[in-house]
Amino acid sequence: MNKNIFAVSNNCKAVLVEIAAALERLLNENGEDHTIFIDKMGLTQEERQAIKNLLGTGDVRIHFEGTAEPAEWLESGIAGVWFGVYYDPNRRPLLETIEICRFPQVAAAQKSDISAARERLKTNL
Repeated sequence: MNKNIFAVSNNCKAVLVEIAAALERLLNENGEDHTIFIDKMGLTQEERQAIKNLLGTGDVRIHFEGTAEPAEWLESGIAGVWFGVYYDPNRRPLLETIEICRFPQVAAAQKSDISAARERLKTNL
């Protein structure tokens, strides 16, 4: 990290330390994912914004529209760290996360969906 971390609150530092530790675990052989429920931590809006500013913004945005509870993820400027927002059917935010993973698992194709799609494809061939 850079010197800017020392200009933020202790709460921000704690979240950043948790992210760094989660990145270490992600790099391990088992590649353990980790989710921080950022809106449930008692951080101020300014602290949440400071964390976003420090992590930066990447190039990938994922929109998940296929359910009654859509979600979206924005890659941070740190590989393996994603900002997530889960919405209710009226598009109001329900949950905000920071997900440390290679790819947000909710957005990944699920085994049951792949199986059903394979069967549809076979039927159409």
